[in-house]
Amino acid sequence: MSVERVAETAVSIKLLTPGLQDREAIEAAIQLGNGARATLGHMPFSAYRDAAAKGTLLLAYAGNTPVGYALYALARRRVRLSHLCVDPTRQGKGIARLLVEHISEHHHDHLGIAARCRRDYRLGEMWIRLGFAQRGERPGRGSTGEPLIDWWRDHDHPNLLSADADTVLVRAAIDMNILRDLTEANRTNADESSALLAPHLVGLLEIVRTAALNTEIDRMDSDLRTRCTERAQSFPAVRSDPAARMRITGELQQHTRPLDPGNPKDTQDLLDLQHVAEAIAADLNVLVTNDQELTRIYGGVAERYGLRIMRPADVVIHIDELAHAESYRPASLLDTGYVERRLRSGENKSVESLRNHVSKERPRELQSTLNSLAVSGAQRLGIYQPTGELVAAYATTVSSGGLRVPLLRVANQPLADTLARQLLFRLRQSARDAGLPMIQISDPHLSPQARLAAVGDGFVEAAGTLYGYAIASVGSATEVEQAAITAARVAGLPEPVPLRSRMPAVAAAELERIWWPIKIVDSELPTYLIPIQQPFSTQLLGVPASIFPRRDALGISREHVYYRSPGGTRPQAPARLLWYMSKGGHTTQQPAAIIACSQLDEVVAAPSDELYDRFQHLGVWDRSTVHHAARNGITQALRFTNTEIFPRPVARRTFRRLALEHGGPATAPQQPTRIPAALFAALYQEGRAQ
Repeated sequence: MSVERVAETAVSIKLLTPGLQDREAIEAAIQLGNGARATLGHMPFSAYRDAAAKGTLLLAYAGNTPVGYALYALARRRVRLSHLCVDPTRQGKGIARLLVEHISEHHHDHLGIAARCRRDYRLGEMWIRLGFAQRGERPGRGSTGEPLIDWWRDHDHPNLLSADADTVLVRAAIDMNILRDLTEANRTNADESSALLAPHLVGLLEIVRTAALNTEIDRMDSDLRTRCTERAQSFPAVRSDPAARMRITGELQQHTRPLDPGNPKDTQDLLDLQHVAEAIAADLNVLVTNDQELTRIYGGVAERYGLRIMRPADVVIHIDELAHAESYRPASLLDTGYVERRLRSGENKSVESLRNHVSKERPRELQSTLNSLAVSGAQRLGIYQPTGELVAAYATTVSSGGLRVPLLRVANQPLADTLARQLLFRLRQSARDAGLPMIQISDPHLSPQARLAAVGDGFVEAAGTLYGYAIASVGSATEVEQAAITAARVAGLPEPVPLRSRMPAVAAAELERIWWPIKIVDSELPTYLIPIQQPFSTQLLGVPASIFPRRDALGISREHVYYRSPGGTRPQAPARLLWYMSKGGHTTQQPAAIIACSQLDEVVAAPSDELYDRFQHLGVWDRSTVHHAARNGITQALRFTNTEIFPRPVARRTFRRLALEHGGPATAPQQPTRIPAALFAALYQEGRAQ
């Protein structure tokens, strides 16, 4: 296959449109047509005169010698090209291109140029070089019934199917293996490639067809050619400057020769080179392929030209990156050195540390899972430790009224168990924010740490899936029970046991833990308002945020400890805690407000050193501060979990108003202060209001 060239002699060609009176010019066109009757077919002489009368006969002259012509008609906003003829001694000089370009330029108000040609003439490459693409084929009318190929050169007018240039993020060319995936449902990568046509990508991704793809279609000889032609109809054709393609082709060969000195060694290698060169010359963002060899040879050099060669799954992720760029920027995880962001395209290799060796998961299985999740539109998130390594990843989708988690992995590292518990809590928060009452963990190779955390969080297994409630209900036992029954029915699970009002604190606390974020307000579970100074609130709860990160182990833990003097009210566990942050501090100045809700699991009173040694990793006070809070050498620690930061802190004025409406103390607490259930419900709902 030779590289397309436009010969210099083409510049000396002049084009003329004869009128009906220009008999000599019309006769010259007829003689050229008679000489090419074997491929052009018979055309009545009157047709040439009619075309001249309508201004649709175009002649090419080299000096005074006619060397080619185009005979066409204008109908229904289309140009119908009947003859395109060049003197055999002048072919390959760019004359046909000049004729076609002239017609396009002077009739650009029409939708495009249509032509028809017998397949056995083997002129497909010529039509493709002239900017035409296959539109279909039909049986010929001759004795042999040889198929006729319909060719179309589009004038790029917008229509109802045209992509909006203001919203398109990626314009991508595809090669033949992708086109076949989109045509043949039984191919290995058909599902992955079909994701390129997903509804959520409409308007963001524009798939186009280049001359290289048209060439591959034209070279097919089976009935698959017809099906691929039809499939390609929905993709607009793109054209590029021949001189630019020739220059880029040479540069690509120069850069890739060290990788493979023998490349290109066959027709397929030449087509691969053509795919890349044409995508670059057409200013496309992406070339989509499953061909690993093409990617290996051209991937690096193509990026120098702004073209990324990608698998379909990576294209889906890449578009999501562009559409939600903010989500891919590292965000501090709970104000620690850990960061959370979406998994980027091309990042699959870094997840090897998350492969489940216990379940004998193979590397290819994990890669396949990640690709499938990407093309399905699942949200894939990674957790990175301060040194940059990926230490956890999870994916979520919405399915059957629940939050489905098809991937939940934690790398085997020192904080793996702590991180797994934190991820379970984040999943509960995600379900709550999405209004989904059930979490379904369906990862067949779930990390052992994540499985242990899920079971400890009250998840139950059915048919290989772990189910956990996440019921966002603040109400009576009857109301909570009804919400749980509804969630169970949707998930196809057995209904939970009946609940009753005035249930014991221990039973209510356990339900509020394993069905979090429910709040059963007619139970015996008490609620305490806990005062905390703003500097300690920053360190312990992360509110208000500081420019300095919290300790990693403290920040990602679901469990924390609050030290206090053992005097005054002694809270009884289990209970709920509402955190009242006082105004001001040494480094921050935030208004006083109720900022969060936690679950109190244990109250421990012990000698200061013993208490500090036991809980130092969960609290923010140093040893001397713990000693300072002691009475007779004894300090108290409140061990709490599942802290929920309010999106809207309850200001002091609002707190007073609600306290007057629902009963309870209206003054800022100086020590743990018990409040009525009605006041707790009002404060909690106020803090959760968006």
